[in-house]
Amino acid sequence: MRLRLIWTLGYCAILNTAAVYSADNPKFKEIEIEKRFEPYVLGNPLLMEVAGAKVIKLKNGSTVVLSIASTVLKNDSAKDRLRAERVCHTKALAGVVAEKKGVQVYHTEELNEKTTVVEDKDGESGESVSEFLQITRTKVEGITKDMPVVGRWKSKDGKVFYLAIGTILDKSGEVVEEEG
Repeated sequence: MRLRLIWTLGYCAILNTAAVYSADNPKFKEIEIEKRFEPYVLGNPLLMEVAGAKVIKLKNGSTVVLSIASTVLKNDSAKDRLRAERVCHTKALAGVVAEKKGVQVYHTEELNEKTTVVEDKDGESGESVSEFLQITRTKVEGITKDMPVVGRWKSKDGKVFYLAIGTILDKSGEVVEEEG
């Protein structure tokens, strides 16, 4: 197993390189997951593609908090990769806030109907037009502590970038630091 040190936002983590898991997971490539989060992330491939926060209660009383976010990559440039990292980190934090506080949902529907009748020497003709507009907006607002990046991967075609942030909390809700 090859290991690589990754520095992200001042946080150093040892991550496994993608080659180890690509053959086992046909949906993703370039998979890098912090070792202590592997059982939770890699153990459930659906978790890897569904955005949002996940709270996993462990038998020992600890809690794993993970949040997954994704964005479409525009190209393979370093600039776009940095954009994707920033966007996903923000979206993942929003997922944690949404899990804690909930999401405000605004939904509006509008129906406009217009009927036109034309009378001329040939008789009467008409036209009826209906427009239906549906708008749904969601809003997440709140405060949460930042969490370190614990994983990154791409869709098999390389067009979607995924980022996972996470932490492990003990029974009293304190962050469990990585050992060694």
